[in-house]
Amino acid sequence: MHTLPNLPPSIVRELFASLRESLPDPAIASPEARAAREDLAMAEIAALHPADAIEGELAVQVVAAGAWAKDCLRLAREYRNDLAETVRCRAQAMTMMRQMQTALGKLERRQATREKAEAEMNPAAMQRAGWWFREASVPAGPTPPPEPEPAAPSQEFGALTEAEQYAVVYPERAARIRAAGGLPAPLDFGPPEFTLIEALVSGNSPILQALDNPPPVSSHEAQSRQGAQ
Repeated sequence: MHTLPNLPPSIVRELFASLRESLPDPAIASPEARAAREDLAMAEIAALHPADAIEGELAVQVVAAGAWAKDCLRLAREYRNDLAETVRCRAQAMTMMRQMQTALGKLERRQATREKAEAEMNPAAMQRAGWWFREASVPAGPTPPPEPEPAAPSQEFGALTEAEQYAVVYPERAARIRAAGGLPAPLDFGPPEFTLIEALVSGNSPILQALDNPPPVSSHEAQSRQGAQ
């Protein structure tokens, strides 16, 4: 029987049922493996300290998305000899990681707002709680503008060409191939197929053209590359 300190058993049962339906199957299909995965997932939810049903639902989203991201990376390793399938699995993993981070951000903001309100309603409890609540009660300064997120390709990943998919998943490798007009030297990664190399070098789509203007290389990274040569 799983429990969460701040939630009644009926709510916890519903959250656990939702979690079980949301988790991917374990790599080893056995009752023991599934039970171990579910116990770990519920322990992760408990570590997020949900205080009400909404926070519990967000915690389920965080844990389930993280489990699917890891499962997609596992599949990418299984299909490492199939480039198209590996690219697809890695793209799905990145999507699930973004969903996990989004849900986690929502949960943390909700918790911070709730705990600050509780602290302001009970100054004595705020004083006993320590620095976190004292800092939360101080008026916040101007909120810095959010950092712009990288622009996502306008097309769905599955609609991209094989060369564009490779450039999305391995941008540095694709840029080096394009700059060298073929395989770069020294070659420190697994070479793609010849047809894919040709498509990377000769392609003129916006995704591939963006590789021609890579971000500046830091001095540390430049020294590392010179050492590798």
